Amino acid sequence: MDKDIIKLAHGSGGKEMNELIKKLGFSYRGRWQNFDDDSATFEIGKKHEQLVFTTDTFTVTPIFFPGGNIGHIAFSGTVNDLLMMGAKPLGLSLGIVIEEGFPKEELQEIIGTIKAISEKTKIPIVTGDTKVMEKGKLDKIIINTSGIGIAKRLLAEKPIPGDKIIISGGIGEHAIALLSKRFNYETTLITDSKPLVEEINSVKCMIKVAKDPTRGGIAAILNDISEKHNVGILIEEEKIPMKEEVKNVSEMLGIDPYELACEGRFVCIASKENAGIVEKKLKQFNKDAGIVGEITDDNKVILQTILGKRILSMPSGRIVPRIC
Repeated sequence: MDKDIIKLAHGSGGKEMNELIKKLGFSYRGRWQNFDDDSATFEIGKKHEQLVFTTDTFTVTPIFFPGGNIGHIAFSGTVNDLLMMGAKPLGLSLGIVIEEGFPKEELQEIIGTIKAISEKTKIPIVTGDTKVMEKGKLDKIIINTSGIGIAKRLLAEKPIPGDKIIISGGIGEHAIALLSKRFNYETTLITDSKPLVEEINSVKCMIKVAKDPTRGGIAAILNDISEKHNVGILIEEEKIPMKEEVKNVSEMLGIDPYELACEGRFVCIASKENAGIVEKKLKQFNKDAGIVGEITDDNKVILQTILGKRILSMPSGRIVPRIC
């Protein structure tokens, strides 16, 4: 494997991972579609339902942080990738690679977290595997979760100019909560990590597209939507929900808050007619949910600030220290 491929593979996902797969020569996809998206899809049965399949691997420092741990984001992240495609999650796999000497109590706590969320959401862990690596060969623990679901309607409808963009809650809280633990500074923030089952189910019949802003934050997913659907996006900065602590810590660390990962938020697109209803329903789960912008026809992602407009670019390079 050459250095360019190694550099691309580190910390990549979505579009970057698809490019890696192509570079490695895995060109055969069979009947699978939407492999550039949150999950790949496969049409099944006479009702044209879609089998939805996704996988993700998690390595986080620290593995325990305010409001959660690596198990919490592993389960939630994979469930949310299925939900963003409009699927009902049916089951997850759980693969764990553990460094020799990893504390048994910590492993039990991580497994207990996954078990509790599984039972609460009624989404089962149906298969799994465990491996142990020699001391010093691994950074404590890595978790891989894969998931399958069924979608009667994919959330993959092309947006049109005038459609509204809605965020389900404040951005950046997961990233700042985790970074506060890593760099040992005080904050009242806790991770926003959660499976978004209830939120998506309440609005998915009224939305066209949904994306969860994990790695790369809202800057990444808005650019993904713009490129994939060949549309422009105008976002009003003053309407983006963001706690003061997120703003202050972002400034202190020199990090762009629009590139911060969330693990329990999503951005969706709805028609002008449905946007108000979607906003109202999402506010039942998070009072900070709201309409933040709209689709345009100029093929750029533009941020409207109090000082004027600027392009909100796709994040590149090492965005922030790994947080998901």
